[in-house]
Amino acid sequence: MYRVALLLPVLLLLQLPSSVAPALAVHELSFLVLSQPARFNAARAQQLKRSIAEQIRELDQEIAPTRPDSVFLTHELFPEQEGAWAITPILGHIRTAILKSTHRTARWLIVCEEQSHVNVSLLAHHLANEDYREKLFLGYPLYDREATIIHHFAFFKNPSSFLYPYLRAGIALTAPLVDHLVQLLADGAARPALSDFFIDAAHEFALAVWQHGQGLPLQPRRYFCAKALPTCAIHPGSVARVEKDEQLSCTDNPTDVDQIMFAVKTCGKYHKDRVPALKNTWTKYVQHLRYFSDVDDPSIPTVATSVPNYSAGHCAKTLEILQLIGDEIRYNGSLQAIRWVMLVDDDTILSSSSLARFLSCYDPSRDLYLGERYGYHLMGPAGGGYNYVTGGGGIVLSVAILDALQQTCECPSASSPDDMILAACLQRLGIRPIHSSLFHQARPSDYAPELLDRQDTVSFHKHWQIDPQQVYNRWFRQQDERYSQLQARSTYSYPTVAPNEDICKHSNSVHKSVESEPNLCRHKDHHLDPYLRPTRPNASVRNENNSVREQRIGPTTTNEDENKRSPQQSNHNDRHQHPERVLRFGTKATNRNVPPMDTHNPTSGGGPAVDSTGQPPPPPPPTQQHIPRKHLCESNELQSNGNGLLLRRQNLQESTNIIKHTDL
Repeated sequence: MYRVALLLPVLLLLQLPSSVAPALAVHELSFLVLSQPARFNAARAQQLKRSIAEQIRELDQEIAPTRPDSVFLTHELFPEQEGAWAITPILGHIRTAILKSTHRTARWLIVCEEQSHVNVSLLAHHLANEDYREKLFLGYPLYDREATIIHHFAFFKNPSSFLYPYLRAGIALTAPLVDHLVQLLADGAARPALSDFFIDAAHEFALAVWQHGQGLPLQPRRYFCAKALPTCAIHPGSVARVEKDEQLSCTDNPTDVDQIMFAVKTCGKYHKDRVPALKNTWTKYVQHLRYFSDVDDPSIPTVATSVPNYSAGHCAKTLEILQLIGDEIRYNGSLQAIRWVMLVDDDTILSSSSLARFLSCYDPSRDLYLGERYGYHLMGPAGGGYNYVTGGGGIVLSVAILDALQQTCECPSASSPDDMILAACLQRLGIRPIHSSLFHQARPSDYAPELLDRQDTVSFHKHWQIDPQQVYNRWFRQQDERYSQLQARSTYSYPTVAPNEDICKHSNSVHKSVESEPNLCRHKDHHLDPYLRPTRPNASVRNENNSVREQRIGPTTTNEDENKRSPQQSNHNDRHQHPERVLRFGTKATNRNVPPMDTHNPTSGGGPAVDSTGQPPPPPPPTQQHIPRKHLCESNELQSNGNGLLLRRQNLQESTNIIKHTDL
């Protein structure tokens, strides 16, 4: 009888339904959702916020209708804080905005991501068994299988000894712990000492709480889960997969692989090992591909740039690549269907079909900048620092962004870090990176298995101590082959629906678009490296594509122009072909009415292109001459490849919109 009495609470807990009345008042919980202002991401976060708020009101009928919600989105609550996603830089703001000013009765702060699924009833029930008066840090534990660069090789002697939380499974912090951390930050003690860079917010926050062994470790709890189970209070949201014969993308206006231009940065010393690995893996399944190198190699073939290879950084090379791609898309009529450019390294391993599925969640007519986000100097005074998309996992830019970027960006030096300078230039234009955990700067072994999506991962980076062919076969080959076969058979079509009813089916089934509002930031941080400091966005910069930029979504919304480029049929035989480069005189502002060069007409010679009626098109304006490469054979400014590619970089008149060295 005594044993039965001891087992009774356990049996009751196992039979606990998900709708059990919580012992902890739900108004004592405050939720912070790590969100982003991009339309798709904001809509997904709003759906989670509504779900949590509705559960709270159902559980507590006594809550006054006028009582504000206890669910907050970081992109709304902290629109001026570049480090909101990293948690540690905004702890003081969290304490002021959430736990003290708005909800004085809050005992717990729950932090999760926009993809999380939250059962408020179960969460309140389990947290009622915890002592909210103590400093508690609860969550689902992750650990490193080996010392990894993304965690600055911390705990390299025993990497599995340190636990950090899975943010998508949620973390719970007591109010006394938040107060304690805020005080440590004020004293300068809780700032991560390993680097000025933020890479993995969960790991770096756990380090701040741990305090070199003087603080608190993460305490694992089973009700924070990596997979959906009936007993889970928070777990990653389910990903609705499409069936075999259904559409492969997540919107009603999907992106196809042949709408993406892939630009590979390489150099002569890697032509014999890295490039063959590319040709044997993902490049077999893409239609538009360019290899940009410091040397001419017709066997690949490469597009030779004027910039030598530097080990420190590739800023000048990257900007030249983007200009070459922009010119080619602009003047090659067969490329008018291109909507996206992906800039990758020669040791990037990716899935083109997963990338196309991911990009289908976003509008290419907007100025968009996507990939894996890192942060630089986010703990600086006055919220200094900025975020950037790290280059190894791939940088994705909408074609709409290229013109403004070409007109306003310069490198402090040719060897400056290209991904960071690119971000600084885009921030000047009011464009912030859109983060996705599907892109990876490192190898699969550098991440906890729970963090890797087996079906939707877009990229990995580095060939060090791995076989890139095996990595590709394990993670990407099957879906790329399937996508290629479906494209070849053309067995699927896309239904037409109202333009305001989108958003990705593989996310959380959000169906309404969210309007956005410009809300730009400026940093003042005299400690920030002057070569990496972004400047205030220049409102006078005109977007030549008339595209709508993805701005921050504030408490209010505004109507946005939805102008789009009219797509043309893409030439599927374009793969690896390089039309002639052209020389442009005068300003960088381009003339959209200039007809494309007919680079595929063997009878055209060096004369003007001829349209379908047999009549030559009108000549371009005198301020925008386009001269084929054959007139510039004497020039040795740039190396050219076997197809005779050449572009002379012109000296531009100084413009107030160009970012100078002192501005960065």
